Amino acid sequence: MIDWVTGKFWITHNPEVLRSGQSIRTKIVDGVEIIEYDIANRLSIKGSHDANITIRSLTDNTVEISGNPAKFLQGHNVFGTNDLKYLVAKMIDKLCMLDELELKPTDIEYENIQSGIYQLSRVDVNEHFGFPSAQIARSWLRAAGNSANMKFRGAGLFKEGTLYFTPKSRRFVPKIYFKYDEIHSKDKSHRLPDELLQIPELVQYAEKSLRFEIKILSTQLNEWCLHLGCNWDNSTATMLINDQFISKLQLSANMPIENEVIESLPKNLRLTYTAWVNGEDLRQVLSRPTFYRYRTRLMEYGIDISIVKDIEKEQSNVVPMIRYLEAVPMGIPDWAYSKGLVA
Repeated sequence: MIDWVTGKFWITHNPEVLRSGQSIRTKIVDGVEIIEYDIANRLSIKGSHDANITIRSLTDNTVEISGNPAKFLQGHNVFGTNDLKYLVAKMIDKLCMLDELELKPTDIEYENIQSGIYQLSRVDVNEHFGFPSAQIARSWLRAAGNSANMKFRGAGLFKEGTLYFTPKSRRFVPKIYFKYDEIHSKDKSHRLPDELLQIPELVQYAEKSLRFEIKILSTQLNEWCLHLGCNWDNSTATMLINDQFISKLQLSANMPIENEVIESLPKNLRLTYTAWVNGEDLRQVLSRPTFYRYRTRLMEYGIDISIVKDIEKEQSNVVPMIRYLEAVPMGIPDWAYSKGLVA
């Protein structure tokens, strides 16, 4: 999804209306105080469920808009569209409906916005990858924090539950985190509104997934020719996550299954798992239909009971880390449309 946009847009407006004070910096030159810069502060605009977008006037027909358009429109950013042009156009439509802002785009300016003719200086994109349970998602993230590297960027930095790669980069910053923790955060800027936390499907979506995200800054947007909105299409965000992040991740071969995950298995699966760990050939123990039924269910946890374990050579409770990233990203669930959770 498109998670953050900062851009410069050509929209006729009244600059005085968009002022929220001025930031002025001066310096002394030859004993004389001169203004080094004088720029309008950003005006904060509340959207759905008090999510904010900021806007400021740059010239009489140029504004800078910054924020999370999905959250501004939907009230949340657990999931959302990959269509940047659609999302930005809908965000600006909503801003133009606020009479107090006095945004008055001409017909040509409006057509340009719909076509993506504007300059971008920051875009955040992300995809969610699903896991069988919250415990496994947490285990994967901790294992990656201990062992993951990224090609040309080195080892990740695991800090406060988020795995960053080159967090101080002025080009782009990839990171992985557990969205479930963020939507329950004490920080109101990240926490979901209480009424949305009452939607069990929304909470479960975040609970069983990890978010892979890239913050892309101006220099890199220019280098990738993505500084213009018109150069984005519906596949760009997913392409960036796959090509610039997932494909460059270097993961250890396996991750441990933690005891609480094993304990959470239904009793029949736990007994089957224990027998497999102890080296039993379950084809010889279970009926054919039962064997394949249990195998299908345990494969969700990365456990393949069709491979008889050599208990002398193998650690018992490991699954391949890359397996969870081979699936198609989760995207927008069908139920979200009927619940009015999609912009």
